[in-house]
Amino acid sequence: MKTLCICLALFGGMLIADEPPMVAHPSMYKVRYMPEKPFIKVLLAQDKEALKVEVSGAHNVYDPFTGSKLDSAFSASSYVMKPTSDGIRWGQDFPGTYQVVIVPDSKGEIGVSVNGTFYGGVVAFYQVNDRLAAVNWISLEEFTASLLSSTFLPQDEDQKEAIAAYAIAFRSRAYEQIMEPSAAYWDVNAEECGYKGRSIVRNDKPFLLAMRNSKRIVMRPTSEGLTKKSLAMILQSMPFDQVRTLADEGRDARYILKKSYPSVEMQVIQQT
Repeated sequence: MKTLCICLALFGGMLIADEPPMVAHPSMYKVRYMPEKPFIKVLLAQDKEALKVEVSGAHNVYDPFTGSKLDSAFSASSYVMKPTSDGIRWGQDFPGTYQVVIVPDSKGEIGVSVNGTFYGGVVAFYQVNDRLAAVNWISLEEFTASLLSSTFLPQDEDQKEAIAAYAIAFRSRAYEQIMEPSAAYWDVNAEECGYKGRSIVRNDKPFLLAMRNSKRIVMRPTSEGLTKKSLAMILQSMPFDQVRTLADEGRDARYILKKSYPSVEMQVIQQT
């Protein structure tokens, strides 16, 4: 039986710093555009002397620790970001500021590029001593679509429920990582899970239908015997032949997953 492996990191790794995490200030959530909740924080780079950072359109720069706006731009920007003894430098100096978030003015049309790869959502940058780290704050749906796009799946329309089943599985593992992150600044490491931002995103009809029909649906354990750890393990390997066969029979994604894994239930994530 063929098996389709899901590349979702069971990450450990180092924290970026031992200091208290500089999480987003509540006032930041009132900005013009922020990723749809729940969003996942993806580590893009760490321990870098400099990063090439570009924004493809109008954007604002915020301090996520204080919530204050540091700069506004009405067009694209491209600079090398560097750490200095007095804070981050990106096109200009931000004195006394060791963390910034670049927020595009609109969703979808504008992206933030880090070392040549464009990402949706917003990107936070942290200076720790004399090094930089970059973390992409991206909606769970966009993250799932990006990961799923780089996985070999059918493109014929009668297989949209098979694609939806895998979308639920990918989303379920990512949601567990949001709920129980093992790092203060990020939930998952892009290099370990194969996240490539907007560089690979499918937009064919079966894929878009599968993502829309399965939006915010995740698998959750229903028995004490099925722990979150074992849920992560079963999601790493799903029997693709069985999934495809059930989809050919007209079964929907929920039925397909319940047939494969009876000890789980489907839940819709509530937006908070």
